[in-house]
Amino acid sequence: MNDLDIEIARVEITNERLTFDLVDGRSISVPLAFYPTLLLASKEERDTFEVTGSSVYWPRLDCDLGSLLGAKEAPCYVEKAFVRSQTKRNAAA
Repeated sequence: MNDLDIEIARVEITNERLTFDLVDGRSISVPLAFYPTLLLASKEERDTFEVTGSSVYWPRLDCDLGSLLGAKEAPCYVEKAFVRSQTKRNAAA
């Protein structure tokens, strides 16, 4: 493993932050607002994820975070998350 390799040991999601604890002891934490797909998701949707090395995938949201450098989510995924959130609200009404 070199300095650029990242392996996730643990993922923690709160209402405010997304935190990755890495195998080498480092932690990466970013505001959940960087990832609107997760921000707009239910707790159940957020809590259902798969970790593979340096990637985290939320199958219920079709959301994959493969780069843990704190980059914000791509606008196309933000729009998709917003539409999904509105659809859920309308169905509940």
